[in-house]
Amino acid sequence: LPPLSPPSPRLPPSDKKEMFSPTSTTPGMNTARFARGRTEHAVELEKKNFTQRSLFACIEGGGQSWLCLVSEGVDPPREVDSCRFYTTAATKDGKTIRREAAEVINDCVQWLKIFESRHGKLAAIGIVSFGPCDLNHSSPTYGFITTTPKAGWQNTDVVGPFARAFKDTPIGFDTDVNMVAVSEYVYGGHGSISSAAYITVGTGIGVGMCTGGKAVHGLIHPEGGHIRAPRYIAPKQIRGNSKNKFLDADGVDKYVGNCLFHCLGPDRKTPSTHPCIEGMANSDAIADRLGIDKSGLKDVGDDNDVWDLEAYYLAQLCISITFLMSPEVIIIGGGVMNREILFPKIRQHFKRLLGGYFTNPQFGTDIEKYITRSRFDKVKGSVHAGVMGGLELARRVWELSDKYMISKQAQQIEKLNDALLRKDAESKTLFTVLPKQKVSFNSSPNFGMLWVGIGAGFSAVLTAATFFKLMQSSSNKKGA
Repeated sequence: LPPLSPPSPRLPPSDKKEMFSPTSTTPGMNTARFARGRTEHAVELEKKNFTQRSLFACIEGGGQSWLCLVSEGVDPPREVDSCRFYTTAATKDGKTIRREAAEVINDCVQWLKIFESRHGKLAAIGIVSFGPCDLNHSSPTYGFITTTPKAGWQNTDVVGPFARAFKDTPIGFDTDVNMVAVSEYVYGGHGSISSAAYITVGTGIGVGMCTGGKAVHGLIHPEGGHIRAPRYIAPKQIRGNSKNKFLDADGVDKYVGNCLFHCLGPDRKTPSTHPCIEGMANSDAIADRLGIDKSGLKDVGDDNDVWDLEAYYLAQLCISITFLMSPEVIIIGGGVMNREILFPKIRQHFKRLLGGYFTNPQFGTDIEKYITRSRFDKVKGSVHAGVMGGLELARRVWELSDKYMISKQAQQIEKLNDALLRKDAESKTLFTVLPKQKVSFNSSPNFGMLWVGIGAGFSAVLTAATFFKLMQSSSNKKGA
């Protein structure tokens, strides 16, 4: 695994060039359209509904760090600023200690507050996190990370601190993998598809599903990383390697697994014959088998047999997703997948496990398009697949908000203003183009017709008045 970049400053640097300020206007906006109503109130409404509508914030929560990023727009994203906060800290004696979850989340909230003070109001916030999460809006624990295996993060309120700090800002919350699946469906360049699955492999293993452009939730949300699979059995050429201490005499993977829920048998002592994939294939599991720290995984050679074992478990996950959900593409990302040799090994195990059951090209000649990596993994900077998911979530909750509806109505009024101004300009042009004619009362037959019309109208008025008097007189006589 590549080493993490050094921590960014906790707050945006004051000398950084501001791409967006509260007093600026949206690039390309024709402010002349509003020239007729430039009152102070109108200016404030303009700033609120137009100039700030494209600032979307993504909060991406991970086991090692939480990333805050603000982008101007989503398609394409244009990063304005970002900052990463780590879930661990180094002590003076060089030891690593775990930071409190509430402290990390508060750092993210404060950073966004300072960003707003410098760059203007956010349109929406999209929070994507590892799970399990409570995504039920009617639940008292909506917005919580619930029964996660990650120490210190169980039953953590994530949305609450942001909702209290940004009361009038739309906030969306979902699992990181679910929203990456959605962003891959929308922006991933996978062609005309209706469904996609995303797998992330890092400190945990998560699975997100998207169908018809919407994330799959159901009762909770997909937790495919905890699907159980048979233990890895090494081929003969690998069994004979004495360096593979993680294999028993029969070539079976003897690593117990690190998932507290699914790697032990019913007695909670004996290793399960069918442990979950996360407990057997996350980054900690790989490092444990080799007896090294996770930071040393980047130095492990491609020829190490542990990568064949890793590919087997991930292929088992791909097989389960294929049989259950039948997505049109499976995208795999995360820190572990920076090891390029894993993709061909996963596809090889996948074909073997499939057993020729399907004959579609996606499972044969086109399997590189079916099991693939995200194109955002190659993008320089902080806008990777997870961030795209958070930005897309922010964009969607913004479009469902009242502010967005006000903005759309204002845009319609703007278009009507344009149309009226064009009509006004056309009418002025018409009167300017018409030739001026010298009109003479005696020589113009039009004026004769005018007088005839006036006379006829005057006669009609007199006739009506006479008729009214006769009716009134007749009524008086009857009353007498």
